[in-house]
Amino acid sequence: MTIKITSVGQLGDLLLERYAQSPQESCWVIALTTQMTIIDIYQVALGTLDSVNIHPRDVFRHLVAKNAYGFILCHNHPSGNLTASKADCLAMSQMAMCGQLMQFHFLDFMIISPQGYRSYRSENLLPKVDLETLIDLWTKFDNM
Repeated sequence: MTIKITSVGQLGDLLLERYAQSPQESCWVIALTTQMTIIDIYQVALGTLDSVNIHPRDVFRHLVAKNAYGFILCHNHPSGNLTASKADCLAMSQMAMCGQLMQFHFLDFMIISPQGYRSYRSENLLPKVDLETLIDLWTKFDNM
């Protein structure tokens, strides 16, 4: 697959066309090169009507194998609601932390539905994680 991403709108339209009508929640990973060319889009989790479990190990295993620079996580909500659930927010935080540790750029978290899409990067809502944050998390448990 050699599609170069030039905008959130372009990617949103592509994802809507492919996945917006899925009857159950799923999660896809878009693996990217440094030039924002799609290496692969793969389904990493298949859930139920209203939930899906996304595990970092399943996301990063494929990114390592594809030698990706970065990734975008796409998740659908068949209900049409484009707001992230608590589980979605936890998944975003986990992906941000793991991406920082493994040096993969977590570029966006997108929710799609039959009503449209939402880019959490565009709204500046992606979790901010840096090395200092990770060190704080690590050392917090050393003092217990």
